[in-house]
Amino acid sequence: MRNSVPRLLLVGVVMSVLLVACGDDSETSTGPTGATASETGSTAAPATLRVALDWFPNPDHVGLYYGLDNGFYDDQNLEVEFKTPSDVTAGLKLVASDQFDLSIFYEGDMFFAAQEELPVIAVGSLIPQPLNSLMALADSKVQGVDTIKGATIGVAGLPFDDAILQTIRQSQGLSESDVKSVNVGFDLVPALLSEQVDAAIGTYFNIEGIHIESQTGEPPVIVKMAELGVPQYDELIIVANSDRLQSDDAYADAVTRFLAATVSATKAAQADEAGSIESMKANTEYTDEEIGAMVPDTLPLLSSAQGLETGCFDLDAWATFGEWMTSNGLLETPVDPTTIATNDYMSGC
Repeated sequence: MRNSVPRLLLVGVVMSVLLVACGDDSETSTGPTGATASETGSTAAPATLRVALDWFPNPDHVGLYYGLDNGFYDDQNLEVEFKTPSDVTAGLKLVASDQFDLSIFYEGDMFFAAQEELPVIAVGSLIPQPLNSLMALADSKVQGVDTIKGATIGVAGLPFDDAILQTIRQSQGLSESDVKSVNVGFDLVPALLSEQVDAAIGTYFNIEGIHIESQTGEPPVIVKMAELGVPQYDELIIVANSDRLQSDDAYADAVTRFLAATVSATKAAQADEAGSIESMKANTEYTDEEIGAMVPDTLPLLSSAQGLETGCFDLDAWATFGEWMTSNGLLETPVDPTTIATNDYMSGC
């Protein structure tokens, strides 16, 4: 649901990285995992995919950039460009309008897209676990969900914030007046560091949590979504144009190959912590010290906590999350998760 909580720290312009695939069907080469090009799909027709990121490059994208830097997309005869759009909240509309071929986005927003009848569908999971959290400085009055009464909570002013706060209030038997919320926009970390708020919702524990520790010298208080009563969801997903998947066989094939490459790259990144750190150092504006802490914390989160194959969806969990959205007034009517997410383009699900 990171559309409601985009990255808070990077303010410079990050140049997009363009990898030009250069395969020759007459040759057989060996990829980073030891598989030959003929085994990994480089004999397929060349294709170019423009992928809109949810925010500036950061450790949540480690599988993507590891794949880019180590030839996994080359092996699939794909030319892949990852780009941060000027409006990071527009990822679904950019795919729906064919301005981008794919986007990295958020599970919760797929339910909203269904209400808007956008021709988009989630085809793979990039981060299969919630990263959002309730976060406070080490010396804050908020030391856990049971100490939130009377606190001032910073929010980005988007629908999920209210739903999470309502879930917290219900779990603790609190009224709306017991917990004050302040809309600080996307300046959640500055609001925490300046002690403008006691805690914030919308901070990723593997990114902002480490950044705050680097700034204060102490790890912040972190309460994860499950502890707050929010159901399991996939934090970041890969989204395609559903109409094009049905009408354009070449596009559907390219998407399938992109997913296969991303899954292989993700597994390889998890097995190569040092290489993953170096890849992200070259593709982000976080400091080397922060990347050295963020990437190791992020790599385990690329695997499903439910034991699913890498990249696959648990559509029953999607249904439960949709029910939570409906019960908190985020959706006008229930949404069938099979209309907004599919495992059909993944292998092994």
